Amino acid sequence: MKKLFLILLLLAPLTDTFSQQDVFLTARDSIKLKKFGIDILQDEITINKFQLENILFHDRRYKVNKAFNIFFKVLAAPYVILGVASFASMGRTPTGWRGLNVLAGVVGLGLGGAGYGISRPFRRGSLKNKFFRDRIVQRILNESN
Repeated sequence: MKKLFLILLLLAPLTDTFSQQDVFLTARDSIKLKKFGIDILQDEITINKFQLENILFHDRRYKVNKAFNIFFKVLAAPYVILGVASFASMGRTPTGWRGLNVLAGVVGLGLGGAGYGISRPFRRGSLKNKFFRDRIVQRILNESN
């Protein structure tokens, strides 16, 4: 009997009724959800834990991808400017130094283009996560009305 009780006690958190009974959010998470228009304390809104976690998960991923996108774009901009300036000043340089200008221009445009190319998947990821987050929020708000 003790073994059966112990097994039931160990399996109780794995059941659906015990694991999703209460939603424990920090104050910061509640503020984030209020920013999206979801007030957890309203009676007419029924939200499960999975939806709230998905909203916060996609919001966090949106912000991280957006930060990496901005970082790589900012990193790429000086190289592109260096490459364009190097090609633009080629006519005013002596003949012996034009090869160095071409090399600096190609390297600048190559590194700038690579940095910008790296930033594109992060931008797409941020837009995708923002779309998923907004879609979940809209579904919750439509169900509450």
